[in-house]
Amino acid sequence: MHTTDTSRHAEFGVFMPVASNGFLFSTTAPRFEPSFGHNRDIARLAEEGGLDFIFWMGKWRGYGGTTGFWDQSLEPLTLATAVAASTERIRLFATVSPLLLHPAVAAKTIATADECSGGRFGINIVTGNTLDEYLQMGLVPEGYDGARYEYADEWCEVVKRLWAEDSVTFDGRFFHLSDCVSRPKPARRPTIVCAGLSDEGLAFTARQADYSFVGNASPAVAKVRELAARAGRGIRVVTNLFVVQDSTDGQARARFDRIRAGLDNEALDNVIAGFTRSDRSSAEFRTHFLRAPDTVGFGTGTTVVGGAETVAERIVAEVVDNDVDSVQFTFPDYLPDLRALCADVLPIVRERLARQGITTGEGGRRG
Repeated sequence: MHTTDTSRHAEFGVFMPVASNGFLFSTTAPRFEPSFGHNRDIARLAEEGGLDFIFWMGKWRGYGGTTGFWDQSLEPLTLATAVAASTERIRLFATVSPLLLHPAVAAKTIATADECSGGRFGINIVTGNTLDEYLQMGLVPEGYDGARYEYADEWCEVVKRLWAEDSVTFDGRFFHLSDCVSRPKPARRPTIVCAGLSDEGLAFTARQADYSFVGNASPAVAKVRELAARAGRGIRVVTNLFVVQDSTDGQARARFDRIRAGLDNEALDNVIAGFTRSDRSSAEFRTHFLRAPDTVGFGTGTTVVGGAETVAERIVAEVVDNDVDSVQFTFPDYLPDLRALCADVLPIVRERLARQGITTGEGGRRG
């Protein structure tokens, strides 16, 4: 990922399987528990295939059901730093929750990860789309849900200052630092992503982040760009596609239908119940998405089913018609599916985008 410029450049990445069963709650989908080896192999394959970045969510409590959805998960900062040693070019993004890391600890941890990766590290800031996983730890301050973005704004200000200034004295509502130092500094400020979809979340993203991860919420694209422009900033937009690819459209549809037939409704209901306990404005949108007939998981993004030509056409449409800058992929079975995408789909995509004057590749181009 890179900072905004005047030319159009499209990037491609992988939403990594950091938790049980990736992003699918289905008894008929590939079943696995997360491991370093699996993530390392996916990262290497993505790098060899010319992708630009890999991206990890953070999850601290699963949703059970028959599939044990997300009941096992690896910590993303640690995992991303380990994977950095097994890659050379691809950029790495790990999710960070301001509730879990004091900004002084976060500043040094992220700077360390950035140093370990040779300057390829970035973060995704999540304030908590559900608070259950943080409530179990007793880490949610009173009134947090109504002030989560004020909290995140303070956190970001402190982290950014610690990355840039010799010492920081700060007296805010949530954080208080006196002559606080953090060394070494990152060589360049790590890229910041935010996935907030509420009005507050999009406004925070426009103020603080370099990328807005809108998932499958296409209407958010124009809105976050407008908010960033009002703040005198540019912002790039990331979307997510769940790719079910096969030799033909019909075979891909049959593959998807088999996954859908095994839908773990208990896990699905548990995910939705987590949203129901929150009064966030994005909860209704997320619930509607999870009840849709083409949904077989959480965090998957928009489902794309078809042969190579059909999948390529949809990726191009996301960049050209929906005005997104970056597309990251999830899969039913990561290694073979990513291999097929790199071999059969992305060459078509790159050629068609080039016709539109949109560049790709360049070794994970950075600003």
